Amino acid sequence: MNHHKPFILFAICIILSFAFGVTTVQYKLFPYNHLLAIKNFITLYIDPKSVHSDYFYHKKSFFEQHGNHNYHSVFIGDSITDNAEWEDLFPSIKIANRGIGGDRTDGVLKRLDSIYSTHARKAFIMIGINDLKSGREINDILKNYKEITSSLANHGIHTYIQSTLFTGNKDSNLNKRVNLLNIKLNKLSINNDTITYIDLNSALASNYYLDEAFSRDGIHLNGEGYRVWKEVIKNYIME
Repeated sequence: MNHHKPFILFAICIILSFAFGVTTVQYKLFPYNHLLAIKNFITLYIDPKSVHSDYFYHKKSFFEQHGNHNYHSVFIGDSITDNAEWEDLFPSIKIANRGIGGDRTDGVLKRLDSIYSTHARKAFIMIGINDLKSGREINDILKNYKEITSSLANHGIHTYIQSTLFTGNKDSNLNKRVNLLNIKLNKLSINNDTITYIDLNSALASNYYLDEAFSRDGIHLNGEGYRVWKEVIKNYIME
């Protein structure tokens, strides 16, 4: 009977570990957030469109080599910006798309020259979801935003900060932090005549959750989502 005890103890440990893991994930108990941050950090660096990927540097290089034109406005962001055809949305306006899939705020800081070279007087930026997915602290994201907007202002560019979109589906656990980031970004625009804050979530993400009518995966937008986005910002583009 004694020779079965190690096996029984091992089986009990496996069962208890499994139960603890299920409970941790279901109820988001400690150390759920820490494990999630580690997972997202690892995922970010194997993402083929992460800020340190070939995709990022190829796009950055392309913008630097071929982006020196006179544009009315420039759009800055990650894949949500990258995926849009902005001149189809605003055919009468010359718009530079400086979105790069997988990008984060520190990635934008690495490629500001390719934004200045557009000679645009308006910059519409939405970025931050990949920062949050990687576990970056909100104050660090805000610090990068301050540096970005200050640098753009020094080049005579007015920045329109578009709220980071709430997510849906499996990434909806990020939404509390998304909300906190947007609150701080809104405050950044107060009493600053070089920044305008635009709330996209009121039209695209009711109840702190990206509306399923605008997305298949809970993060990226479909055609209807971009139509709504266009309606929210069109007066800022045209003014």
